[in-house]
Amino acid sequence: MKVISIANQKGGVGKTMISVNLAFALKEAGKKVLFIDLDPQQNSTQTMHKAGCSVVENSSRLFEKGIDLTPIGDFDLIAADGAMADIERAENKVMSYFNENLRKLDGAYDFAVLDTPPTLGLRMTSALISSDFVISPVEMETYSIAGIQKMLQTIYGVKQRWNPGLEFIGMLPNRFNVRSISQKETLANLMEKYAHLLIPAHVGIRVSISDALTEGVPVWEVKKTSAKEAGKELKKAFSFIFKKIGVE
Repeated sequence: MKVISIANQKGGVGKTMISVNLAFALKEAGKKVLFIDLDPQQNSTQTMHKAGCSVVENSSRLFEKGIDLTPIGDFDLIAADGAMADIERAENKVMSYFNENLRKLDGAYDFAVLDTPPTLGLRMTSALISSDFVISPVEMETYSIAGIQKMLQTIYGVKQRWNPGLEFIGMLPNRFNVRSISQKETLANLMEKYAHLLIPAHVGIRVSISDALTEGVPVWEVKKTSAKEAGKELKKAFSFIFKKIGVE
């Protein structure tokens, strides 16, 4: 089972949208997918419930020692729960419990997609330690760019200290306003500075994306012109990502 984390230390950059649509795309590619929501806001959990995912366990329990996990189907969910917030006050050893519990599901799924919280802590660090790949959505705003620099430091710090096999697939420009001169300039500056770390695609701001999340369906299934455009943008990004993670 290959593990993919969607991570950024700044909130509001579209981690939930990217993670759930990536899970949908992997499912459509014929892969067995486990979705793990580590954000106590539970937005991904709500979407995946509506998508018909079966719940294997609550996420907070992954940080307990030696739990039993039983796969249910080909598109399963480990759901966020209220106890998730308490994890940040736990001892560091819970990170190893998380990794041990996740590894029990090797062989049951082809991929696990992890939606991480918008802050650095035990939950995000646990996700990165247990991951094979990480993707960072980023908005073309000043604060978001400053945040991604901190995120890169975190990713490469985890790679150096705990998980040498962790591969950073790249930053995915999200919520991009093609009419904004400042956002275009920011994207150009980002490409100049971090071209080797950018996924060669972007996703625009579209109401249909929120509609899809509410309905629990991939954005490309929403019957709106803007949804079709968003779907094309996402599939372009996912085509690049699939090559990196070994999906035909």
